[in-house]
Amino acid sequence: MLEHVGLRQEISTNAIATQLGLSRSAIYRIVHTLKELEYLEADHVTGRVRLGPRLVELGVQAMASTDLHKAAPQYLAGLATRSGETIFLAVPDGDAMVYVAKDRGANAVTLHCQLGTRRPQHASSLGKAWLSALAPAERVERVTRMRLDRLTPNTIIDRTQLLDELDRSGKRGWAIDNVENEPDVACVAASIRDRTGQPVAAMSIAGPAGRVLARIDELGQLVADAAGTFSRRLGYLP
Repeated sequence: MLEHVGLRQEISTNAIATQLGLSRSAIYRIVHTLKELEYLEADHVTGRVRLGPRLVELGVQAMASTDLHKAAPQYLAGLATRSGETIFLAVPDGDAMVYVAKDRGANAVTLHCQLGTRRPQHASSLGKAWLSALAPAERVERVTRMRLDRLTPNTIIDRTQLLDELDRSGKRGWAIDNVENEPDVACVAASIRDRTGQPVAAMSIAGPAGRVLARIDELGQLVADAAGTFSRRLGYLP
């Protein structure tokens, strides 16, 4: 049932029962238990359920055994030292990116982003970096179906405009969050590829908007170089 919910992002309890061919009473009991254990959570408006924070925690724990997670500290620490800002590593989950590691440079300010936090791909540099590294057809398919919620006045909610931005990001090698996800915060990010060439994660430099945007080209190149080195560590050959 968790896999079924995960594939559909959000779904009603009645729909789960119908689609899985189980009784509503059985599904309601299971959903209630999984919500209490935080494996599922319900939208406070629609009542539909989605995967909960406990599964994100388990996912982060699972990442600990992968090459990506084992290799991350040295690359995040090096980028934190060179940039002086906060560095994040995130992996895709549906239409969001989930923070799985971070480091802080000497000038970093406190950002309210904990490991396990999700950020929408269309409004974050991490998400845009990952999307821009996909094959064009898959990129278009994802953007066409995803919700483009406005989070700040700068959030891109027009699909054509977003696809143009992703194309520019792919050609440049790094993506920008121009105060699109939360007020007064800007980020630059680049994708990380595995040995197959597929983007499996992204890393970003985040900080006060005025400071990051004033150094945008410098920081963009820093994160692109770090992500490229990280990708080669995972076996990617450009």
